Amino acid sequence: MTNRLGRAAAASLASALLLGGLTACSSEPAVKEKDVEKQIEQRIKSTNPDKEVKDVNCDDDLKAKVGEEVKCEAEVAGSKQKFKAVVKSVNGKTVNYSVEKD
Repeated sequence: MTNRLGRAAAASLASALLLGGLTACSSEPAVKEKDVEKQIEQRIKSTNPDKEVKDVNCDDDLKAKVGEEVKCEAEVAGSKQKFKAVVKSVNGKTVNYSVEKD
């Protein structure tokens, strides 16, 4: 049996804007992969407090450019679920991005 986020919880997750600080590790500013993973874990836990979340992994850092995205995966209540973080805006050193079920 596959456990899934409820529709309301998934909608809350998709509409939430998250903020991230920039890093300058590479030639382009980006939100560190581990920071995106942490934000995803916190957001899932806030919308699904009764579900265990572990092993959140993203493919790469999230480049600080509108429209950029990074694919992520998390284990939620024993089920692998896919997410993506998408940059909505960049204002100075603040990156606003949404997290959506993928």
